[in-house]
Amino acid sequence: MNVCSQTMDASLAATTQVTWRDYFQMTKPTITLLVVVTVFPGILLASPTGIPHMTLVLASLIGTWLASSSAAVFNHLVDADLDRNMVRTNKRPVASGRVNTRNAAIFGTVLGVVSIVILYQWTTPVAAGLALLANAFYVLFYTMYLKRRTVQNIVIGGAAGAVGPLIGWASVDPSIGWPAWMLFLVICLWTPPHFWALAIKYKDDYAAAGVPMMPVVRGEAYTRRQMFWYTVAIVPVIASLTVFGAAGWLYFVCAMGFTLYFVWMAWRLMKSGDNKLAMPLFHYSCLYLFGVFGALMADRLLLAL
Repeated sequence: MNVCSQTMDASLAATTQVTWRDYFQMTKPTITLLVVVTVFPGILLASPTGIPHMTLVLASLIGTWLASSSAAVFNHLVDADLDRNMVRTNKRPVASGRVNTRNAAIFGTVLGVVSIVILYQWTTPVAAGLALLANAFYVLFYTMYLKRRTVQNIVIGGAAGAVGPLIGWASVDPSIGWPAWMLFLVICLWTPPHFWALAIKYKDDYAAAGVPMMPVVRGEAYTRRQMFWYTVAIVPVIASLTVFGAAGWLYFVCAMGFTLYFVWMAWRLMKSGDNKLAMPLFHYSCLYLFGVFGALMADRLLLAL
C-alpha cells in the first residue's frame, strides 16, 4: 500500500466516525450467512448414524463463518479502488475511508487465523485446509486477478463460495464423499445467475469501474441466456442426491420445486428481455439456497430420528 493511499485513508477516516457497524458490514453478513447455511447439510450427509457431537458442529459453523468473514474483509480492502468508482459501493467502510487499510488488514487477518485454529483444533485438518484454500483462492485469485481481467470471473471465482458443504463433510470425515461435491456443484452453478442478475442492474457501475462483467462485455441478451442455462443445469444435480440414495423424497420434492421456480424466473427474464425482472430473480436466488439446503437438513434430520 503506497504512502499516498495511506495518507488519503487517514484524512478521510479523520472526518468520519468508525463504528462496530462498519466492521460488521465488511464481513458481508448476508453472503457469510449463506455460506454457513451450506455447511450443516454437509455435516449431516457425512454422519449417517446421527448428528455428531455439538462441539464439532459449532466449531464447523463458527470456523466457516469467521473464514468467510475474513475473505469478505480482504475483498473490501483489495477492491477499495473499484468500489470508489461505483455508486452501489462507494460508501463501503474502506472505500469511503471510515476504516483505514491497516485496521481492515488486521481485522481480516485475525478473523482468518482464528477460523483456521478453530477448525483445526475442533474438527479436522482437512476442514481447516479447505477454509484456508478457499480464502486464498477468493482473495488472491478471484478478487485480485479474475475479477479485473476476465468475463468468466464469477464463473470460476464462485468455487470459493461453494466450499461450505465440503468443509461440513470434512469436519466429520476427511475423505469427502460425492454428495458433498454435488452440493458444491449446486452452488457453483447457482452463482452466475445470482450474480449476473445484480450485474445487469448495475451494468453502468461495473463499466465505470472497468470490471469486465458479463453484461458489460457480452451484452445483456447474451447474459440472460447464460443465466437461464445455468439454472437448467442445476436440475439434474439436485435430483442426483435422491436418485443415488443420499437424500429422501422430502428433500427432492422441496428442492426440485425451488429449482424449477428458479428456472422459470430465468426463462421469463430471457424471453421477455425486461431487465426489471433481474432484481426479483436476484432476491429469489438468495432465498433459493436457504430453501434447498434447509430442505436437505429437514430430510436428513427426519431420517436420523
